[in-house]
Amino acid sequence: MHFYLLAHEATFKDLKKFNFPNQKIGVIAHIENANGEILLQQRGEKSRDEKGLFEDIGGKVDLEDASFKSAIIREIKEEAGEEINLELSDSIGIFHCFKNDINWIFVIYFAKYINGNIKVMEPTKCKSYHFFKYQEAIKSDIVSDSCKYLIKAINRYHLNK
Repeated sequence: MHFYLLAHEATFKDLKKFNFPNQKIGVIAHIENANGEILLQQRGEKSRDEKGLFEDIGGKVDLEDASFKSAIIREIKEEAGEEINLELSDSIGIFHCFKNDINWIFVIYFAKYINGNIKVMEPTKCKSYHFFKYQEAIKSDIVSDSCKYLIKAINRYHLNK
């Protein structure tokens, strides 16, 4: 697993340097509330991977997505509904991880949860949502290892800002 900081909004050109076998491109939203707690979703039985564990909201970039930012906005609405009110940053980095024979290249966004109702929109893919304190997430057996790695990387990014 690797996290690469970006100083600009990610473009498809940024991803050309990644050339792994069986590579897929995705987006992830790292969402925190005003208390610094991290919003994670518990993966359901029809999830591609990490069933039962908690991870950030995200998913695969579709051919119809005009940009990575439009992809993460679509993913948030598909997974948490239209009533969630967030302040979304430009992309902050690129995360590479290997899961189930897939090399995932994720464009990462930071979002501040403002208010609104967080809904389980895809109940077979997501069981629930929970706000975790930083240490609680890092020490938890129910948060995926890749999510813990990303949480730590984003925390370092914010401390160095």
